[in-house]
Amino acid sequence: MDAERKELHKKILVNLLITLLAILFVIFALPGLLRFFLPMIIAWVIALIANPIVHFLENRIRIVRKHGSAIVIVSVVLLVALAIVVLINFIAHQLISFSKGLPDFYNQIIVSLDVSLGELHEKFSFIPDSIQEIIGKNGSRVKEMANSFFQSAGNKVLPSVGSMASSIIDMIVLTVLTLMLSYFLVARPEIIKEPVRKYMPQSVKDFWNMAMNTCIRAVGAYFKACFKIGIVIFLILVVIYVGVLRAKYAVMLALLTAFMDFLPFFGTGIVLTPWALYCILTGGYLDAVILALTYVICLLVHRLLEPKLISDSVEISPLAILVSMFIGYRLIGMLGLILGIPVGMVLLSFIEEGVFSNQIKGIRLLIEDINAYRKYKL
Repeated sequence: MDAERKELHKKILVNLLITLLAILFVIFALPGLLRFFLPMIIAWVIALIANPIVHFLENRIRIVRKHGSAIVIVSVVLLVALAIVVLINFIAHQLISFSKGLPDFYNQIIVSLDVSLGELHEKFSFIPDSIQEIIGKNGSRVKEMANSFFQSAGNKVLPSVGSMASSIIDMIVLTVLTLMLSYFLVARPEIIKEPVRKYMPQSVKDFWNMAMNTCIRAVGAYFKACFKIGIVIFLILVVIYVGVLRAKYAVMLALLTAFMDFLPFFGTGIVLTPWALYCILTGGYLDAVILALTYVICLLVHRLLEPKLISDSVEISPLAILVSMFIGYRLIGMLGLILGIPVGMVLLSFIEEGVFSNQIKGIRLLIEDINAYRKYKL
């Protein structure tokens, strides 16, 4: 093998090593860095929201940019904070009420299933006597274990609440710093732009612009469409849960069910199917039919809205969706089932843009040379 070919191999290996280090950085180091710099990220988001409004005030109403920035940032932060406080208060109230009713709800399920299975056994005699005896002996033990579980869970919640209260000072400090960063990002954007223009290499800026455009086109359209579909599904579920089923914690259950609609291939059926089966076992056949119709309605609404809201540029094959969900779940758990899809879309978009073309060509060349090298004649 000539020296020129060996030098090419070294360049390919260095390129692949840099790519591997970048992937490891994104997987293992980037999440921690995002958590560490979360106030700066929030400040950047606030600045993105405030900048167009400040620009409007500056051009149309002739407000000085610094003053306009302060007015808009304070207004935006107050509105966002108010919305967050109201949402957290509502969710906390629902969760507390739901957690207090869990033991009674569990006992009601056990009693209803016991009665239903007994009636089915009298009609069809399909439950062996040995299993009935085991259920009878261990039923009280299971109830005691469930009650102790809920009690221990409640005991663990109180220390966490106390720990949260003890970090109020940190939250105040971070909030003040976030507000200050937001103000400077809006009032004096040149503080960030000038060093970037001066010190960042042109190749890095080109890659950053391409990556941002790709992410906005792929992930932005996907999440925007999912959010709109989720709102429609949530409103439908609230109407059915409250007006038809008259279920307890209807809003909380509707929110949970609509959130599950983010998962492809599963959707609202994760919540509605077990609920319908429980209604069948406990004799609530009408409720089971209503839940089944609700699932069909949600499925039809999702299928009708999805093609209109998600453009063809962000389509992804079912196999790619499954692989993205699997990898995301293995890396970060349940959240990866949702985040894995947009991340997979970004990677596929990068491949289409030719970001990894050199790496792919280098791997092919190495494989060809290795196969040629390992051939010999005796």
